[in-house]
Amino acid sequence: MKLKFKIKSGALQFTVFIAVLIALLLAGLILYAYTFIYMKEQSKGAIENIQIADIGIQSLLEQKELNTDTISIDYLNKENQIIKTHLSQWGVFQKGMTITQFRKKRFIKTAVIGSLLIADKSPTLYLQETHNALTVVGNTKIQGINYLPKQGVNSGYIAGNSYYGSQLIYGKTEKSTSELPKPEKTYLDAISFYIKNYKINREEDYINLNSGRKITNSFKEKTKGFYSENPITIENKILSGNFIIKSETSIKIRKTALLNDVILIAPIIEIEDETAGCFQAIATRKIVMGKKCNLSYPSALLLFQDNKNNISDNTNYNNSRDNQIYVDTGCNIKGSVIYIQTKEIADFQTQIVLEKDSKIKGQVYCNGNFEIKGTVSGCVYTKQFIANQAGSIFVNHVYNASIENENIPHFYGGIILEQEPKTVLKWLY
Repeated sequence: MKLKFKIKSGALQFTVFIAVLIALLLAGLILYAYTFIYMKEQSKGAIENIQIADIGIQSLLEQKELNTDTISIDYLNKENQIIKTHLSQWGVFQKGMTITQFRKKRFIKTAVIGSLLIADKSPTLYLQETHNALTVVGNTKIQGINYLPKQGVNSGYIAGNSYYGSQLIYGKTEKSTSELPKPEKTYLDAISFYIKNYKINREEDYINLNSGRKITNSFKEKTKGFYSENPITIENKILSGNFIIKSETSIKIRKTALLNDVILIAPIIEIEDETAGCFQAIATRKIVMGKKCNLSYPSALLLFQDNKNNISDNTNYNNSRDNQIYVDTGCNIKGSVIYIQTKEIADFQTQIVLEKDSKIKGQVYCNGNFEIKGTVSGCVYTKQFIANQAGSIFVNHVYNASIENENIPHFYGGIILEQEPKTVLKWLY
């Protein structure tokens, strides 16, 4: 006798359901494991992007030549990881960019780069050898490492005032040379290009200064600019980022304008009283800064005179403030103030004037004549000092002024000098 067993259809359906459920669970576990591994790799790649970007920036600090395009760095053999760098001139400093990519994740890091200055090791004062001793008068204080002519330092006498310090120099003294440390050649070439040849050729690179009160442009994007043959007045504006503004005549900055990381280029640049911001001003005739201005780090004022082939470029203009950078009273500048002439002229004109109660925290570089009545915290490189007092001109005299290396960060930066290491001055956005 045969027994017949019948499986109910409900049981078969339940079995299939269990099998499908197990298959889905296994597929989910496999997908979860794959996703977890993928996300872990992506996260690790993103972190490595940031870490490798620092390696790229470090390579730019060691790079001597500028490059017009991004270049790849073959520092490792790693699948899906790419690193590219770009080094270009940015006003009186350099701009470094590192691009790292892992699969589709991309990270860009940009920075302003300059020469490294160390408070207790770099020169506080480098006075070029012109066979004239440094003379200190009044309440003058010079402190730090000082490079002076072989005649050394003396005390002097101006308008009934002698020297009131307890010692002539507070610090170490070395002998200077007949030339100041020179900026890199690429530096001078780039500044000359800005002044003589820079223009905006493409419409997409042009900005309209009247397009709004606040205009920004990231340093991860292409540089944009504004160019005019006529005078430009910047007022009631907030300009931040990757901009160059150039006039063939003059630029005037009102105190109602706030400029951040912008480059200004014109023969004459005038900065109104109480102006604040962080920018670079590059001029060929004069820069005049009004009272109580406040420029944050790393700002820069540069007067560049290419008189190598034409001495008449150093013409005595009718206005006494022509042919010079003039910083009025009560100003605070954090950054660099620079005067460069391509051929040094023996004269007694004053190329940089720092008035009373004004402070420069950073660097002064002047291969002309510097009249200091305020304070420089950082370093001064100059061909000569000038003191215009009591109707007379006193050469290599410092009167009622201070040059010191105490009230600055231990590490800071200035313009790119030959044979000097470089450092990051500011991270950009």
